[in-house]
Amino acid sequence: MVDTISSTLFSLIKNNVNEDLVGMKTRLQDLKAQLDIGSGGVRMVGIWGVGGGGKTTLASSVYHEISFLFEGCCFLGDIREQSVKYGLEKLQEKILCGVLKQKQVEVDGVEEGKLMIGSRLWHKKVLIVLDDVNHLNHLNALAGSRDWFGDGSRILITTRDSHILNVHRVDVIHHISLFNNEEGIELFCKHAHQDYPPKEGYERLSKDVVSYASGLPLALKVLGSFLCDKDMNEWRSALARLKEIPDTNIVEKLKISYDGLTREEKELFLDITCFFRGEKKNYAIEILDACGLHPVIGIKVLIEKALITISDGMFSMHDLIQELGRYIVRGENPRTPEKHSRVWQVEEVLSICAMDPTTVMVELYLHHM
Repeated sequence: MVDTISSTLFSLIKNNVNEDLVGMKTRLQDLKAQLDIGSGGVRMVGIWGVGGGGKTTLASSVYHEISFLFEGCCFLGDIREQSVKYGLEKLQEKILCGVLKQKQVEVDGVEEGKLMIGSRLWHKKVLIVLDDVNHLNHLNALAGSRDWFGDGSRILITTRDSHILNVHRVDVIHHISLFNNEEGIELFCKHAHQDYPPKEGYERLSKDVVSYASGLPLALKVLGSFLCDKDMNEWRSALARLKEIPDTNIVEKLKISYDGLTREEKELFLDITCFFRGEKKNYAIEILDACGLHPVIGIKVLIEKALITISDGMFSMHDLIQELGRYIVRGENPRTPEKHSRVWQVEEVLSICAMDPTTVMVELYLHHM
């Protein structure tokens, strides 16, 4: 009785917290509908989308709102990094400790961990969140089969790679929705320590920041926190700098998806970001295929990793994803285009053409060594 009352009060507190999160109410409703909590069976739902898009925030919010409905629960965060640091056995132990409410459980090897999860949780209605999964072996080790969990259990998985979810045969893939302009302004103002709507004199600048972020919650939070103690002139200066040099905190978060690509996929991604955004897919494929990049399978991978999309038969992507690609190409020499692997601005092409051919050839040779 005491546990039931405590769980209910905990849920009510968390619901109030969730109300303070920008744009969360509708997103929570949509996700809870896909979880279909009132029905039986074991249901696995994936939350998929671009890095910094709010997958973890959404998963955490729904976890805290519905966890009291389950016999046991566990939120396993940052699996991509935690699995490298501590191994999958430690993550299996965390699931068992969390669900069974035990201080310590020892797992001797991943295969034993699988057996332990299946033998100890098969009769329990559990809620487990697996956050930031980037390898199929994560799912195989932590939620390998629906038979491991009791009737009514729900497994929620966040990832940047829909391929993992498809191979694991999840029941639903929930594509994260980025913020609209109104939500973007509200989230930005919240982190910039301003009133909402923006205070007088900052309306236009706030809209410019939100336009730059293109609905990405990560960018809105990072830029809002950075600008919170800056005056109007400093805001203008920061915006001007962003057009040439993207914020490192944002770039590094987005770059995780790029780092997970093969060499050929990286080359393909950079070509698309530099030359083919807004171009017809079939036209671009002919050119990319002639370059030996095997674009048909490579494009599929880039789509699955939420790096590009196809809209009306043309390549599309988030503005900051394109900025990431071009930032990578510019590398450590942003003002010397002759050292870049790709050049897309007309003035830079003309500048290179006007240079001494010998100098250009040397730079290209050094770049590709």
